[in-house]
Amino acid sequence: MNLRLAFCWIGLVVFALPMLPNIAYAIWPPRGGEAPPARKYPLLEGVEQASRTFYLLALTLLVSSTPRDMSSPWLYLGIVFLALYFVVWLRYFVGGRDPLLLGTSFLGIPVPLAVFPVLYFLCAALWLHNPVAAGCMLVFGIAHITVSCRTLPQV
Repeated sequence: MNLRLAFCWIGLVVFALPMLPNIAYAIWPPRGGEAPPARKYPLLEGVEQASRTFYLLALTLLVSSTPRDMSSPWLYLGIVFLALYFVVWLRYFVGGRDPLLLGTSFLGIPVPLAVFPVLYFLCAALWLHNPVAAGCMLVFGIAHITVSCRTLPQV
């Protein structure tokens, strides 16, 4: 591995971008009630939280000596997944903040608000040549998608 300990501001931006809709969600919660209660699966949610934290640390504190390639398919695939994630959030807000929209499939993808950011983060880690972050995201993705499938209302 060609990783060194240093601060990666690009990693911080990559991590922060998908968090933007969550600010709007906090300001304008679901209409007709709150989202599903947290902590239904404490062990799985613990793995989810820990792997998310390790991903953030790996992405922002481990920098690859391999230069980033602006023509990398990982970069553009990640942008597509981020755009899809934002579109699903837009569907939720335009759809009247209906809690059912949080778990409704999009383009045939179940729980898209869980799947799209995981794919985005995985692509970002691969684009940044950070296998440690990619490994953390794989663990996070399994936990996050499992928790989402079990807790989000689905149609």
